[in-house]
Amino acid sequence: MDRVKKSLLDNQSVIVSILALVMALIVISLILIATNRNPLDAFYYFSVGAFGTVSNTANTISRVIPLSIAGCAFLIGAKTGAFNVGIEGQLLLGALASAVVGYAVKLPAVLHLPLMLIAGMVAGGLWGFVPGWLKTYRGVNEILSTIMLNYPALYFCHFMTIKVLKAEGVVPATPMIEATAKLPTLIAGTRLHAGIFIALLVIFLTYMFFKHTVLGYEMRAVGINRDAARYHGIPVEKRMLQSFVLGGILAGLAGAVEIAGVHYRFLDQFSPGYGYDSITVALLGLLSPIGVLFSATLFGALKTGSLEMAVFTDIPRQLVTLIQGVVILFIAAQNLLRQGVVSIATDRPKISPEDEKVLTEPKLETEEKAK
Repeated sequence: MDRVKKSLLDNQSVIVSILALVMALIVISLILIATNRNPLDAFYYFSVGAFGTVSNTANTISRVIPLSIAGCAFLIGAKTGAFNVGIEGQLLLGALASAVVGYAVKLPAVLHLPLMLIAGMVAGGLWGFVPGWLKTYRGVNEILSTIMLNYPALYFCHFMTIKVLKAEGVVPATPMIEATAKLPTLIAGTRLHAGIFIALLVIFLTYMFFKHTVLGYEMRAVGINRDAARYHGIPVEKRMLQSFVLGGILAGLAGAVEIAGVHYRFLDQFSPGYGYDSITVALLGLLSPIGVLFSATLFGALKTGSLEMAVFTDIPRQLVTLIQGVVILFIAAQNLLRQGVVSIATDRPKISPEDEKVLTEPKLETEEKAK
């Protein structure tokens, strides 16, 4: 019995995420039934639209790419104790900067594509620096600052697209990028491109960063307990600022990859909200890089499958947004779920054994491990 209790306690975060998703599906099913719609039809066309054909599967994976990278961008801030809601603005600026480099610069492909991606990363990182500096050195709440900074980024991109950088034609967009700046398409006739390898690399590097580097180790310590981290000699303010910059870099990369692999130009308001969706992706993924990949796949499937559902049923695509909202609601109430489902028989510390070790292990020993 004690072994069962211990297993439940060790895996309660996973249980909470699964419960959040299951409850979201139950709520959606009840809403569909209440409006005289068949939830089985909705879920069937969701699955067919997401994975029913090779083309649908490829298009689903293409949506997973920006969601995974942006999810890791949010994860970095969250691991350090910062709630960076500005991923969308950082993604847009990164996409715009990369598009400009993509069409204005003439270079061989071996140089052009990396330069384009770097331009997006720099733009996103600079925009991430602003709320990081405001929080670190001026005490400004990062939720307010990052939300507010999304709007200047959005309107700046809108202005540049329709007034300064607009190509000829009706569509508000920049000129097409050069062929040397495009990511190769993996399956002809679909949106699946080589950016999937970049996304997988980002997930792997994010995992390695937090598990096997001193900087990632110290960021985790700051996120767990700032006072304890400061006591152990960790520069808390510096690590907090770095988390915003690193998150912005990844957000900008997500935007650049979308331009290089899907749109080949910056289209005004091209993002369907990947930056905002990254919050749900990271939270449902338990702030774990591997979890981000699975939750990004789920929401990529929902976005692609909703198209098929809307065509063959009278259920609107906005159902996906409702699912996301319900998932966030239940994840936000995870403490209540833990008390009701998992933590009945014993008091569980709020810090996991692994994270508790981060706070108690001497910094010198940490640096030796990293070496």
